[in-house]
Amino acid sequence: MAHIVAGTDAAETSERICDYLRSRLGEDDTVYVVNSLHGGNDEEQVENGRAALGVFEDRLAETCTVETEQNTDATDPAHDLLTLADDLDADEIVIGLSQKRSPAQKVLFGSITQSVLLQTSHPVVGVPIEKSI
Repeated sequence: MAHIVAGTDAAETSERICDYLRSRLGEDDTVYVVNSLHGGNDEEQVENGRAALGVFEDRLAETCTVETEQNTDATDPAHDLLTLADDLDADEIVIGLSQKRSPAQKVLFGSITQSVLLQTSHPVVGVPIEKSI
């Protein structure tokens, strides 16, 4: 029985994470999905976040248990992921890795990814979101 925490910011991210998770999950597993929004309740961001969470429900609900959470008051999405992973004693944290940066920028991870990697003792999987150029 695995407990997996996934962070998503967009439907595309959710699709790619679901592609990664789908073959690894069983009916006793649970995926906890978090969408944390920086700085408030922008209606478009909230709707995009709901759509991103809905992808997990649509794609994985027949395979395993899916629990979703949207935090519209998030000041630090990494904190939300890390807190949930610690509370659940998660087996794995899964996050999307954007590849929309120049080669020089790719040397450094995004701030959320970096925070998660540096502040957790749980295994972390980074799923590429776009193909390399």
